[in-house]
Amino acid sequence: MELIDQGHRRISRRLDLTRVRVLGTVAARGPVRPSAIAAEIGLTASATSRHLSALERAGQVAVEPDPTDSRTFLVRQTESGRAEIDTTIQAGAAVFSKVIADWPDEDVATARELITRLNEAWARHGDTAADATPSGTGPRWRRARRPTNIEQEEN
Repeated sequence: MELIDQGHRRISRRLDLTRVRVLGTVAARGPVRPSAIAAEIGLTASATSRHLSALERAGQVAVEPDPTDSRTFLVRQTESGRAEIDTTIQAGAAVFSKVIADWPDEDVATARELITRLNEAWARHGDTAADATPSGTGPRWRRARRPTNIEQEEN
C-alpha cells in the first residue's frame, strides 16, 4: 500500500491518472464507445464524458459517429494521444529504473514476476479483494509485512 500511495501522490501532481487510464483504454481498444470505456475502468458516464472532453480539447482523442448506433459515438486515439501515452510510459520507466538501479538482476526478475502475478490475481478477483477478513486477523499482506519504525516504537 505504501508503494501505491507514494507512487500515486508523486504522479498525480504531474498528471491525471484517470485521464491516462481513459487514454490508455482508447489506445488499447481502438475506436470504442464511451460506455465501454466507463465499464472497463469503472467510471460513471459523467466522469467518462468529462475526461473524454478534456482529452478531445487537448487533441489526444477524436470522436466519430458510431455507424451501428446513432445515439452514441466512437472515440479513437490521435497521434498526439499516442505520443502522450508513449511519454507517460517512458517517464514511468525512467523513474522506476532509478528506484531499482542498485537491485541485482535476480531481484528485478523476481519483482517483475510477482507484480505480474499480483496484477493477474487482481484482475481475476476484481472487487472481491475488498471483502472482509475474519475478525482480528487482518489481511494476509499486512500480517506478513515488516513493521515500520513508527510501529516498532509504538510496541
